[in-house]
Amino acid sequence: MKKLLFYSHDSYGLGNIRRMVAIANYLVSQHQDLYILLITGSPMLHAFRTHPQIDYIKLPCLHRSQAGEYHAKLNCFSVKSLLRLRSQMIKDAITQFYPNLLLVDKKPEGLNGELNETLEQICTQPYRPALVLLLRDILDTPEETQTIWAKNKYYQRIERDYDAVAVVGEQTIFDLPKHYNFPSDVASKTFFCGYLERMKSNRSKNNIRDKLHIPSTKQIIVVSAGGGNDGKNIITAYLEGLKKHAAYSHLIHSIIFYGPEMSSKDCDELHGLAHGIESLTLAEFTDDFISYLSTADLVISMGGYNTVCEILSLNKPAVIIPRVEPVKEQLIRAECFHKLNIFNYIHPNDLSAQSLIECISHTLFTDTPLNYSNEVDLQGMKKLEQKLLSLINKH
Repeated sequence: MKKLLFYSHDSYGLGNIRRMVAIANYLVSQHQDLYILLITGSPMLHAFRTHPQIDYIKLPCLHRSQAGEYHAKLNCFSVKSLLRLRSQMIKDAITQFYPNLLLVDKKPEGLNGELNETLEQICTQPYRPALVLLLRDILDTPEETQTIWAKNKYYQRIERDYDAVAVVGEQTIFDLPKHYNFPSDVASKTFFCGYLERMKSNRSKNNIRDKLHIPSTKQIIVVSAGGGNDGKNIITAYLEGLKKHAAYSHLIHSIIFYGPEMSSKDCDELHGLAHGIESLTLAEFTDDFISYLSTADLVISMGGYNTVCEILSLNKPAVIIPRVEPVKEQLIRAECFHKLNIFNYIHPNDLSAQSLIECISHTLFTDTPLNYSNEVDLQGMKKLEQKLLSLINKH
């Protein structure tokens, strides 16, 4: 029996928790004797489908604003007192669960250092768990990332305590140790897994069409605003474009997910704007997003890691409108894949109803066959599995 503990702080959006749940579901699907306990602050974890060999501990919410500032969901907590509580919960979970491996997502010391006491505790144990830091393909600009990592002494923490750094990306697309100036000791612990291919949907394409009464003569465009905090402009531009080009309603059916974290005010405005547009499905969220992507003839989304992996896994044409604040991760990713002639993208500063419709027309009605697996390494799940198991066996 093997026990893994995953840490995912999730103070903004759904990205981190979606990635960790996908990894957890893959691992337990391959191993009947493997159990995963996931620690997260995400209020949305309960909405995702998880395997019976996965359970979770929900930390009290600590939110990050678009400006990068943290605040407690409950006003009765100060940030400092909430971090103390979260830190104690994490320590207790480690002590009681006693995992073979701890997988830490993105931040080597956790959110605002909330993992520090846990790391110091387990690193003094004679039979400590293996420690692995999981990094997505791109974090932020080299300048910003190097500044933050140097200030917080992340390089020293990795050198001292971590057994490995797993990058779920491809070195030829973005050389993370080079761009972020990893010291040699950290670089030697770093390995690239490739991007995380997602499991295909069990539902047929006709299942979605039948459910939404979409005729086979219409192409399907899926529009996603991620968690929804800052996705209103994308959906607004799309809806305004449909209104200006009414003929599109005879050619396509639009399925729009605006995200569970969008404000009520923004949701109401989008529903008002969507009124009168034919062949349109507008919904907050689905726990079966991959099935809708499988049905799509075109995807319009932000440039988050998970959605990009899903698009690549399904060989779907896409128009990416990347988030550019508070970090440039999505913009850099969009630029990297655009250079490979994989995705079209529109900078948010250039986004308008007209620019989006023009990009959609160019992308949707181009009959170029797609096979992203020839361009991008999508073996991330398998390679990560092999690395984690090898580290467990060494411990």
